[in-house]
Amino acid sequence: MLFIVIAIILFSFNNVLWKKNLVETSVVFLVTYRSFITSCIALFVLFLLNESVSFNSYIFFKITIGSLFGVVGLYSMLYVIKTNSLQWVGVYNLIGVFFTAFYLWFFESIDVFVVLTGLLIIIVGFVLYIYSNINSQITISKNQHLVLFVMTFSFSLSSLIHWKNLEQDIPSVLIIANQEIIVFFTGLIFMLKQTELPKLKTDIPIYFKKVSLMSLVIFLALLFSFIGLKDTNPLTSSILFLASPLTTILFSSYFFKEKISVSNWLCISIIAFGAFVVHYQTA
Repeated sequence: MLFIVIAIILFSFNNVLWKKNLVETSVVFLVTYRSFITSCIALFVLFLLNESVSFNSYIFFKITIGSLFGVVGLYSMLYVIKTNSLQWVGVYNLIGVFFTAFYLWFFESIDVFVVLTGLLIIIVGFVLYIYSNINSQITISKNQHLVLFVMTFSFSLSSLIHWKNLEQDIPSVLIIANQEIIVFFTGLIFMLKQTELPKLKTDIPIYFKKVSLMSLVIFLALLFSFIGLKDTNPLTSSILFLASPLTTILFSSYFFKEKISVSNWLCISIIAFGAFVVHYQTA
């Protein structure tokens, strides 16, 4: 429980750091730079721990699949927060329990009536939230809604896959290293096509301190979340992590002065209540 609480705070703070730093630079540069440092941290910690693992092509494939969905989720999130409010990321993260519940419904024999009741409440709250922001300053386009849907689906599926990996005693740090290395090489391909070498030489030392902080924060957030995920089922983890999008929304208000209306809070509360209904009846 404590590890998940720490991870919640770190993930929310990490979202703030993404938003603040993306104002000054590109998504591809920041992702590539940060993932390089995070990969180095993860590989160094893995070396220090000297954990033995029966590593074969099948294990590598399972970890990589989960990591690839995490990469898709990351790029989808950054595409939106580069120019739009963090509130939307928080709200879409709230409905991540929707996908987790469906998974457990199909594969873990959860009561269909209970699941549908909770999910219906989530849908009502989500639709009301969209409707209440049609003419507000934080409104987003249909394409951005689609991207955020992809983000939520990808992050949820990544968490489910890694939950299964952790059940088989695959080290958390190994999963983090795998994911960050994939993020790095994916970003590197795009960055080399889009960014000129002289600009890279200039930007790398300028952003070193900021990116190093981001790398440390996300490494610890991932590490603590995986430790917590290993000890709980994915639905319980999803419920606990409801605090993360709520904290992200609060942070968006504090750091970026984004107004949170009464109607928005009402809608968010309905979504959170629907998620808790699912949890309470199936825990």
